[in-house]
Amino acid sequence: MRFLRNETSDRGASLLLVAIAMLLLLGVVAVVVDLGAVRADIRSDQLASDAAATAGASDINPFAGSEADKACETAWAYLLLNLADEGSSTSPPDCTVFAGSCDPAVAREAPASAGPYSFVITHPVPDSHPLMSGQALNAQIDGVACQRLGVTVERNRRFTFARVLGFGSASPTVHTVARIGAGVGAGEVVPLLLLEPISCDAMFTSGQGKVTVSYYNDSPGFIVVDSDGSKSTNPNRCASNTWTIDSKGTQNGWIRAIPVPAPQNIPSAILSYALSGNVGAVPARSYDPSDLTSPVNPADITDPTEPLASYFRLYPRPMGVSRRITRAPIDWRYNCKASYPPYPLDLGNPGLGGIPVDPCPNAPAPYIDQLVAGYGGAGNPGFVHRWTLSYPCDVNNGSFPSPSITVSGNWWVDCPTGLVLNNSKVVTFQDGDVVFDGTVDIRSSAALLVNPGSPNDHIVYVRNGNLLKGAQSSITLRKTFVYLANGVLDMVGGAGGLLWSAPVAGLFEDLALWSESPSPHQVGGQAGNTLTGTFFTPLANPFTLTGQGGQFQTDAQFLTRRLEIKGQGEVKMKPDPTRQTLIPIREVRLIR
Repeated sequence: MRFLRNETSDRGASLLLVAIAMLLLLGVVAVVVDLGAVRADIRSDQLASDAAATAGASDINPFAGSEADKACETAWAYLLLNLADEGSSTSPPDCTVFAGSCDPAVAREAPASAGPYSFVITHPVPDSHPLMSGQALNAQIDGVACQRLGVTVERNRRFTFARVLGFGSASPTVHTVARIGAGVGAGEVVPLLLLEPISCDAMFTSGQGKVTVSYYNDSPGFIVVDSDGSKSTNPNRCASNTWTIDSKGTQNGWIRAIPVPAPQNIPSAILSYALSGNVGAVPARSYDPSDLTSPVNPADITDPTEPLASYFRLYPRPMGVSRRITRAPIDWRYNCKASYPPYPLDLGNPGLGGIPVDPCPNAPAPYIDQLVAGYGGAGNPGFVHRWTLSYPCDVNNGSFPSPSITVSGNWWVDCPTGLVLNNSKVVTFQDGDVVFDGTVDIRSSAALLVNPGSPNDHIVYVRNGNLLKGAQSSITLRKTFVYLANGVLDMVGGAGGLLWSAPVAGLFEDLALWSESPSPHQVGGQAGNTLTGTFFTPLANPFTLTGQGGQFQTDAQFLTRRLEIKGQGEVKMKPDPTRQTLIPIREVRLIR
């Protein structure tokens, strides 16, 4: 039997197969095009989510977890800014749900929409929240719930080509969790910043020494310690039973930072780089754990929060800071330069290297260098008045014209062995700068007054030597910046008063003292002491504050290498944002 071939049927089958293949090919192309658009959406949505969460978290108080309503408003503004196709139809979030105190166990959510987008802003973000899934929790990185802000972005995209295959739309979802924490960022009022980079005993009390960093309005007490707690070349430090922060001695001593009481309820903080989790940091050497359980008794009756809290020798528990603050905030403000030498790891062994100090980000303004160029060196700094042309260097002998003298204008005290006041002698420098060639030594009921009644700001420059205050003597330095070229500050003797306030304007506004000497500096705690401004002794080893039987009240800010609090009294410090340099201790991290 012979079979005939039907060529017409073959051609029809081929056309059908080609059509099916073309349809499949077009479908694949359609899916690829639409899925490519979805992938582009995910990339842009993730960038917008990251930006919104980062910007929003920066408005959260890292220590209180409050102000989240403002964080919500900021996150929403950044979402609209970074999503170009959000359309004209928007339903903003109700950010008032984030007002008030934060309960770390309860996540508050504010949904919103704009065009094809749906959003959810979340604060706080508890550990158990789905936004925190995907990786193990790390307390040093993730912080606590009230420091976190979550942003979720969902976009509904209608497919253009893939609908021919029955795929109408897709709804890709991205999310971000950002955390505000202690690090580099916005400035805070920090009365105590300890710059020691590696050793223990960076901040400690001895005997019955006490230090209380109080609060001021809505500024809580802050203490920052840069030391990583690693082993130094000194075998007596960072061995067993030593810590970077330590309340030594009896239970009558303490180190405490006081929170802002109700209704603000803003927590205080002691920040420790040793707790950073960074390579080289030693968390176990940050603080003496027994200080957190040894109660302090009696309570401080001047502290209104004490009836509501039980304080121990160390309060509150220190928390990690992600990087060292270093001396940069002060250098940038008063001696802005493109580069600085590294901060030394060990003053006795320069070969060990140091910690880098970041270059100043602003236009160069090296005011300290300019001061040294003008007033340092030798000879007359350009002043009309020269001390030895009018008065003897031995002020205490019979040739001194009177028990009390007052001079006006700028004075060069050209006494190489220094100016010593004794036996109730009083010298007043009124309305001018003073350059001393040698030590300034005030003893035995004598007094030195610099610009006590002047409305202007002034400078005292000590070229070679120290600034000393002995028993029963007194010193007044009003609106005065003191620069010690190579000397130290020693003002612990007697019960005479010390009144020292920094300039209120000009190049050295708020700066009371600058000394680069590595030798010990000390200030005693007489009842008459009043200190205002920033005391910058970045290499002092240590700077000692001594309370003597009562309270040593001070509005000053101390930035020094190591700090010891000793004696029988309490040094009580109060943050003053108008008279101190703000220290950057906030940062935002993307953690999910």
